[in-house]
Amino acid sequence: MKLLVLLIVLGLRQTGFGRDLFATAAGLMRRWRDGWQARGAREGWSGGVVLGFIVLPPALLAMAAVAGIASLGGAAESLAMGLLGLVVMLVVLLDRAQPDALGREQDAWLAADEIARDLIAEADPVALEAAAQAELARARAGLVAEQLRELFAPLFWFLLLGPVPAIAYYFLRLCAEAPATAVSAPAARLLHYAEWPVARVLALSFALAGDFVATWQHWRTAALDTSLAAVPLLEESARVAQPVDSRLPADSLPGPMLVNALAASGALLHRALVIWVVLLALHTLWP
Repeated sequence: MKLLVLLIVLGLRQTGFGRDLFATAAGLMRRWRDGWQARGAREGWSGGVVLGFIVLPPALLAMAAVAGIASLGGAAESLAMGLLGLVVMLVVLLDRAQPDALGREQDAWLAADEIARDLIAEADPVALEAAAQAELARARAGLVAEQLRELFAPLFWFLLLGPVPAIAYYFLRLCAEAPATAVSAPAARLLHYAEWPVARVLALSFALAGDFVATWQHWRTAALDTSLAAVPLLEESARVAQPVDSRLPADSLPGPMLVNALAASGALLHRALVIWVVLLALHTLWP
């Protein structure tokens, strides 16, 4: 049933079907977060208390639904659990940035090329190439962070433990992404631990989807470092797994090179997702 839920949600995620409806649902989730944050600020509550009021009620509601469904038994239990998982994952996975990181960076780079064409032509080639590499690293980090938090992390927890941790992670993400408030810091700390195993599994998926030997060697040295945050690990793993030639030919603009390089990282993430789907399908067929 999880495989069917995953295929439906990913299909809707790619087509954008019902985007307005799910944008409305995402807005309601943020109103829930903002309401508790405002009340916590008025009452002088600590960030941890406010975080608990934001995350625990939806998680407990999902837990109660799971417990109620478990009492059904048989085919009814399987069907009801599938519907619950579908509803949860539709809300979680279809709450995504529009446009996505690749689209935003592409538009910004090509626009910058047009604006600064003359300055780029007069720039020192070595300095220009170094700046392009730094810009690519920044954009790649943004891309993997977006995909981790909007797709892979909630998907990981859903596939591993069901809808309850997936919805809890979603509200942690919303709290960590909120403007700096008392709840942001504890949410970010919990998010670090929630993303730690996901980042290691996803980095290992990069090895299977890209340059295996180089990525495996990097993964062995970095995977057990508990202080290494998820995004830096994934950015470096993506760079190793999908090497790109960032050298700029003479008299060329950096925008197209940056777009192609970031698109290659996006393709790596798509291949990693395919690996996850295939592994889930194999587990479903041969449990």
